[in-house]
Amino acid sequence: MEMGLRPMVCVAQDYFQGKIIDDLRLRKTILELPGNKTEHLPGYLPLVPGMPVLLTENVATELGLSNGTRGIFHQLVYEESSADIQFQDKNFPTNTKF
Repeated sequence: MEMGLRPMVCVAQDYFQGKIIDDLRLRKTILELPGNKTEHLPGYLPLVPGMPVLLTENVATELGLSNGTRGIFHQLVYEESSADIQFQDKNFPTNTKF
């Protein structure tokens, strides 16, 4: 990986009728659907520190985070998932954090 940066991939959490989809085969199938089947929402969202980002909806207009705002991704603050994510994808480097 260039610049020694470790990519991070956010994995979508899908729901059906308000309930989380927990069947692993179904989750994997949904994650691999093409964008034209998911309203162009990615199953995997790769993030690398320093990459440019563009907001496509109003997140917090009072903070200036509105549609069209450009920025730079620096870090993701999150809680570690208690679930073991087993969706290692051949499209991402082996040191990717899912």
